[in-house]
Amino acid sequence: MLARLSAAEYTRVFPHLEPVPLTFGEILYKAKSEIDYVYFPESGVVSLVGITGNDRPVEVGLVGSEGLVGLPFFLGVTRSRNEVIVQAEGTARRIAAKHALKEFARGEGFRDAVLLFAHDLFVQVSHVTSCNRHHEVEQRLSRWLLMMRDRVASDTLQLTQEFLSWMLGVRNQAVSVAAMGLQQTGAIKYSRGAVTILDSVKLGNNSCSCYRLMRARTDGHGPPLITADG
Repeated sequence: MLARLSAAEYTRVFPHLEPVPLTFGEILYKAKSEIDYVYFPESGVVSLVGITGNDRPVEVGLVGSEGLVGLPFFLGVTRSRNEVIVQAEGTARRIAAKHALKEFARGEGFRDAVLLFAHDLFVQVSHVTSCNRHHEVEQRLSRWLLMMRDRVASDTLQLTQEFLSWMLGVRNQAVSVAAMGLQQTGAIKYSRGAVTILDSVKLGNNSCSCYRLMRARTDGHGPPLITADG
């Protein structure tokens, strides 16, 4: 996302940016915690995880290098409503939230980039919510794996069955059945703690239309996502 800034804006922001690692499973914000930093992923993926009424976590959005983490702070909300977890390891630049808000208030390209991402994230969350309500688990798993593949430079994703059940909002058994079904088609290799995408075309054929709709929207601006074909 920082690539969208003008040279002058980036020069102004750069002294406040701190490089940090993103470690798999790391919690950047707990639900209801203060948003003290805004993160700009350079690689890796971060999940926005909501807590349902029965305290069962479910993913509501994914953020890679196309976006930022800490969006509510720009909207006047200083605490995170969701738990924010690193889903795929990588690196990020982070900036103290107060410095980010100061740059946002200048009303230049930084603000435009934040607002554009806010819109795209809203579209993603809307599609994910509808997808989780109306589509089969195997379709949803295919869509989610493709979304992850678009944001990382590897066909192998470090995942546990429990983590996948959180991401899709279903029980572990349903994840296992869906993953085995995709493995039988030759789309993926499913093993304990990891999923390897073997054929992205087959995975795309198994996915619902939500992935293509979200992909078409994201491709319209900013640095391109990694394609499912590598």
